[in-house]
Amino acid sequence: MKSTKEFPAFLNKRLDKRRIFLALIGVMAGFLLVLGRLFWIQVFAAGDYSSRGIDLVANSVDQRQKGIVLDSGRGDFYDKDGKPLTGRTVKALAVFPVRPEFAGDDARIAKLCGILGIKPERWETFVRGMKEPQLWRAERDADPYALTDSQARAIGALELPGIMVLDYRIRYPENSLARQLIGFVGQNPEWIQSHYAEQLANGKITLRTPVGESGLEHTFDSLLRGLGPTSISFFTDAAKRPLKGLDVRMVSPQNPYYPLKVMTTLDSGIQAGIEDLLDRLQVRQGAVVVLDAENADVTAMASRPQLDRRHIRPEAENWANQALKALTPGSVFKTAVAAAALEAGAVRPDEHFECSGELGKYGFSCWKQGGHGSITLEEAFADSCNIAFAEVMKRLTPEQLREAAGKLGLTRPVGWTGEVLEWSGFRQFDAEEAGRVFARDSAVDEGALIQTAIGQRDVLLSPLQAANMVVTLLHGGEVRSPRAVKEIRYRNGRLMIDFPEKTLRSGKEGISGNTAATLLKWMREVVSEGTGKPLQGTLWPVAGKSGTAQVRTGTNPTVHQWFVGYGPVPSPRYAVAVVAENMPADGKNVSLRLFREVMDLLARREGTNRT
Repeated sequence: MKSTKEFPAFLNKRLDKRRIFLALIGVMAGFLLVLGRLFWIQVFAAGDYSSRGIDLVANSVDQRQKGIVLDSGRGDFYDKDGKPLTGRTVKALAVFPVRPEFAGDDARIAKLCGILGIKPERWETFVRGMKEPQLWRAERDADPYALTDSQARAIGALELPGIMVLDYRIRYPENSLARQLIGFVGQNPEWIQSHYAEQLANGKITLRTPVGESGLEHTFDSLLRGLGPTSISFFTDAAKRPLKGLDVRMVSPQNPYYPLKVMTTLDSGIQAGIEDLLDRLQVRQGAVVVLDAENADVTAMASRPQLDRRHIRPEAENWANQALKALTPGSVFKTAVAAAALEAGAVRPDEHFECSGELGKYGFSCWKQGGHGSITLEEAFADSCNIAFAEVMKRLTPEQLREAAGKLGLTRPVGWTGEVLEWSGFRQFDAEEAGRVFARDSAVDEGALIQTAIGQRDVLLSPLQAANMVVTLLHGGEVRSPRAVKEIRYRNGRLMIDFPEKTLRSGKEGISGNTAATLLKWMREVVSEGTGKPLQGTLWPVAGKSGTAQVRTGTNPTVHQWFVGYGPVPSPRYAVAVVAENMPADGKNVSLRLFREVMDLLARREGTNRT
């Protein structure tokens, strides 16, 4: 038996052992709890575990899977006749570093280099240290090299390990058309997390799935994504080493309905011709819009600067569609002023205005030095007289002008909007800007009204709106809503969604038929007697309205050069708006030549189609 002096020490030893035992039990319980929680996450809750509900299994597999996406599975765009605007399948050379000997022997590699037309040193540089499969490219940023059929057969005959010839789908072929209208796709994890959380959670897409960033690619993105990519791949461990026993595998969704086909209203032949015109005339910034005069469908829409999808620079906005940007229109806006004056009865048909070249206040002057003399409003429209329109504007209220502009579709986005599946207010055009007559915070005094009368100060108008205004006049005041897409079809050709023709304002709600007819007549006189005389002698007779908008003053003043109109005059087939932006104020008028050549292109196309 222990003494009373030894008892406390003995008791302390027993208590220490008990504490250690209880601590061990606590640690084991905690470990089992954590282990159980991990088991639950991995087995039962892996498909929905995070604040955003991201599928951990799908995304972890995606990180370990190393392969090549041969086809994104994304739907393609087609022109009105079914010709593809996106998507081109080529035979590409794929290299998989699955086995140590994948490089092959020197003799066969030499033959491969001969087939590709490269030196063996370049191939050695390409494969040295390769850890992930790659497609052979002639240049670093270029699309995969497109093999000819004979090249593909010759490479296949070499039977090089880890080297395969595969069908690869190029999203945007070289010299693809309507780049700003179609837009581009890219990887945008933040957008996917905020807009496709449910699809991300159930594994239908990953954070690396390409999404539409601009244009029709953006507005139709949720329909275009399809059922998933076609890929060829192998799997790696955490150290990025190939997992033994897993051969290269092809994964492809099989479904007769997907990917979808987006059928646009574009005429690829006309679109290609206009793209060439812009390049030949060296229009560095500007746009051309061609609308079908019957229903306002977009026949062609080209924008400059040209979009380079490999080098997107958001700060430079070279990806922006200038056809949808609101710009200062200059005298093109006199069409709205004339409409307001005719609707309000503010001017008598035989009334004359005196233009001496200077208004006498506000520093306001006419473009013609010395003035036009005595001139009617009809003549002033043809000769684009600033003084006459300033005098007319004095008789109108801001509300009358704003109302007339609204009736012509110039104060709102005009592109197709409506119900599509479960979406309300669906817009076909990405980032279409509304026009403007007056800025909200600006004072509308007499000086402001006079500047507004010639399309300056706060006035803004997009080329799409300008072309659609001409369609409105051709339909007696009825404002149509332009479409770029007329329908979406399943892969097997069955109709999925139809985008019917739409009217924004009926003829009863717009300007009167008499006013529309008068303005169309005045547009003909612009070409026969006024500022559009250089357009005489086109392949078919045309009509329209010119505009030169001052956008920068000072040492190097610049202007936007506009022309909007229609043709052929006897039976209008197309409405066209062209604008060359930020041109030297003392330079040649590029817009007139551009409009002329666009109209001649359309005339030749019509003649070809009829024969």
